[in-house]
Amino acid sequence: MKVLFFFLAFLGLVSCKNYPFAKNGHFIDGVDEYFNLTQQANVWLYMDYLAYNGNYGVRLDSLYPKDRDIFKRLGLKGRAVRVLFTAKPKNRLNYHLAVLQHRRGGFDYSHYEKFQGKQRFYFYKDFELDFLVVRHVVIPSAHHKLMSMVYYVDKDKHANDGFKMLNYLAEINAQELQLDEGFRNFWQITDCHEDKVNLTFKIRQELTKKKKIVYLQMYTLYENSRGISYAKILTRKDPDSLSLALCPNSYALEYRNERDQLLHTDTLYIAE
Repeated sequence: MKVLFFFLAFLGLVSCKNYPFAKNGHFIDGVDEYFNLTQQANVWLYMDYLAYNGNYGVRLDSLYPKDRDIFKRLGLKGRAVRVLFTAKPKNRLNYHLAVLQHRRGGFDYSHYEKFQGKQRFYFYKDFELDFLVVRHVVIPSAHHKLMSMVYYVDKDKHANDGFKMLNYLAEINAQELQLDEGFRNFWQITDCHEDKVNLTFKIRQELTKKKKIVYLQMYTLYENSRGISYAKILTRKDPDSLSLALCPNSYALEYRNERDQLLHTDTLYIAE
């Protein structure tokens, strides 16, 4: 019985120290947004974030080495929050960004500074830990829930720019949360405004029947290059057709699994 007691006590101690990740989180290379189907959450990022490759990128199920100590220093306790992701961007490896949802009320940010924009606001505080500069942003949503954005960087690599990289992301995510624009499981960018063509086309539903999750990625084809213009997370519940407003052009439609393996490619041409 004593052995069982100490084993359970050990498990309890470990669980208190763990930081659970939100399940069903998704990130698609080339898309400046994180999606979580379970939490119905979108988080805007920069274009140079990539899926985790062992050295840098967006981690969806494990922490970077310094994350835990920083979270503890900020008072973000393991089971009181869920981690959406923690990331190092490709072209700016000198900083980290982690985003967490608060699962419980009671986090005290009354001593934080307030940023007030035209349609958004958030609270922030700066810390130093060892040789790191840390900024913690707390964003209240329209439903009074809290989201934390934690930014940290080596002191000798910290530019005196007022945390410009983080502040922009904090503003656009605060605006989306506070205007309550709703969850999206798709992303789109266009390079035309007046010449869009409304189009409905069939999707490869046989792929979603085999896989729980399929990423549909649409690329605009240029003469010597291509650029992603649309992405959607497909599930078995999705209808067998998709309606979009697209610019006249040639497109490649790629279906990929969660490990970024190509499942199928189609082409699409829209005349002017």
